[in-house]
Amino acid sequence: MTDLAWNGVGLRAPDAWEPASLERDGLLLECGGRPACELKWNVVQGTFSFARHMKRLSRRNRDADILPVDPADTPPAWASAVGGLEDSGLALRSFLWRAGDERGLGAALHHPATGLAALVQFFVRTPEDEDLAATVLASFRDHSGGKTVPWAMFGLAARVPARFRLETFSFKPGRFTVQYWRTRSMRRQDRLPAGKGPGVRLTFERFVPADALLRGRDLADWSREILDLPKRPVPEATPDGLAWAGVSRTSLLRRLLRREIRARGVVRLAGKNAILAVTATGSDPVDAAEFDTVVQSYGIV
Repeated sequence: MTDLAWNGVGLRAPDAWEPASLERDGLLLECGGRPACELKWNVVQGTFSFARHMKRLSRRNRDADILPVDPADTPPAWASAVGGLEDSGLALRSFLWRAGDERGLGAALHHPATGLAALVQFFVRTPEDEDLAATVLASFRDHSGGKTVPWAMFGLAARVPARFRLETFSFKPGRFTVQYWRTRSMRRQDRLPAGKGPGVRLTFERFVPADALLRGRDLADWSREILDLPKRPVPEATPDGLAWAGVSRTSLLRRLLRREIRARGVVRLAGKNAILAVTATGSDPVDAAEFDTVVQSYGIV
């Protein structure tokens, strides 16, 4: 089983289930090129209604028959998974769905403590799939209320301070990038688009294969070319890479407006043949201890 975590939610999935589609608030897992599990979520302000949630689901899937699960017909493993999640503070409503030759089990979930609302549905093709779906459902976790929020995807994992919001991401062959943004003002956190106003951008990157990318160059030369390292502060060598921290852009006006650009970063060799980099850049400095904790959490799993 593989731990997956993304933008506030997490679950454990069979190793054969691979992310086929990834959004800010949704993912699709496939097994052997066929859909296995779809998960969507958001944070709901105010009162949550399961009835409205299920009506919206039915409207979005007009070609599917969606029915509540009769407790008497609930598979034992699924009932056990639901009970465990309810004991953890989640509210659930289970449903059955059928569309053409496809059928499955699903659940609408709500966490009153955080406002998280989620919809998860599994494709069931064999009796064994029901037990497997129940196992994955039981592993569902709401991470949105913690002091740090984990992400784990495509063999990488890290933990991000809760005030950071997922901004953008790209998982292309050879280069993975995940970026978060934190505004300086908590009051404007949810009103300003990511990247606007004073703040700091936290970026995680992975490059492979390291031996082909370096091609005889040392890591410092490669990093200056590819990562656009700041001229100030000058990066310093570490046992496994480079690190830098300080003001990279300044002027009298920037100092008066508190808009100096500060840069902090680490790039290192990791695993068998990978380069990992973590950078924090912006006018709102990241605490050194907080950044070190983020760096230590980032790695190959």
